[in-house]
Amino acid sequence: MPIHSARLLAPAFAVVAVASLLATAPADAAVDGRSGAVVGHVYETTNSAAGNAVQVFDRLRDGRLRAGATVATGGHGLGASLASQFGLVRDGNLLFAVNAGDDTVSTLAITDRGLVRRDVAPTGGDRPVSVTVRHGIVYVLNQDSETISGLRVSHDGHLQPLPHSTKSLSKSGATPTAAAQVSFTPDGRSLVVTHKGDQTIDTFAVRHGYAGTATPHHSSGVTPYGFDFDRRGDAIVSEAGPSAVSSYSVHGDRVRTISPSVVDQGSAACWLVVTPDGRYAFTVNAASSSISSYRISSDGRLTLQASVAAPTSAGGSDAALSPDGKSLYVRLSNGAVASYVVHHDGSLTPQQDTAGATTAGTSGLATS
Repeated sequence: MPIHSARLLAPAFAVVAVASLLATAPADAAVDGRSGAVVGHVYETTNSAAGNAVQVFDRLRDGRLRAGATVATGGHGLGASLASQFGLVRDGNLLFAVNAGDDTVSTLAITDRGLVRRDVAPTGGDRPVSVTVRHGIVYVLNQDSETISGLRVSHDGHLQPLPHSTKSLSKSGATPTAAAQVSFTPDGRSLVVTHKGDQTIDTFAVRHGYAGTATPHHSSGVTPYGFDFDRRGDAIVSEAGPSAVSSYSVHGDRVRTISPSVVDQGSAACWLVVTPDGRYAFTVNAASSSISSYRISSDGRLTLQASVAAPTSAGGSDAALSPDGKSLYVRLSNGAVASYVVHHDGSLTPQQDTAGATTAGTSGLATS
């Protein structure tokens, strides 16, 4: 898919971007009488084909949300869900958003004046759907070209391509990989990519910021999708086909199954997040409009805790935890963001659904 640089500079879009920046609420926005002070934010990308943007929500003390400004990324979305995880990620005070409609990635800085766009750069491939960042190195998953490509990011958010960093995904046949997520392992020694299309998990050994050749591993279940890591660095991976979760130890290019396909009794487990203490995982089941919870043992083994830890009012399209792990946020298929209290035992209490600036096509969720 070609990059249409002219669209990035369109005057009308520039006006929208400036207006959005001026409208952005300050990071220390005021107090809500019912819920307390703003303690952070939740961010989602709209993925609009007319111009991708980040919808900002104030995150209140009790975990509830209040919709705020919308800030243009400077790129274009698809106008539909990316069917991926990590289309939007936070690294320190920077947000990284993929723009699947024009094959770019954007950086936005979290400042006292709100979000400020820093840069927009080509991803080196076709249809970027997921992004990961570690120690100034960015890798983007390009779904249609079936590649990952690297960039360097400066402390202030400016991007530069990483020369000769584009690597092809492995392929088990003619079926498209339909890759869903890319992420660095916690130790930074590997990149992991899930393939929805051919039941494969790729690993790429990383040295000095450069990924090596893809090493394929057979997924325990069909349609490996979203994943996160526990405190040991084990990969906890959702499987949309059986609506299940598997766990794997990952060391460089070596992958070993720990718990194979523990079903959640729902339908289409797609997005998955692990609590900061590494004790619990939550999956969003898109087709059964529910969230399932799992306990993670100290050796990475999984046990289903609750098939329906909480319902969702309208499917789901992404998930994120607050930095302290006390709140879970789920993007709903109707465009709202649902908030849940996460208790110490891994149980959930629903709070509210908060509508943003758009009702469809959203993809990507991050918190601060």
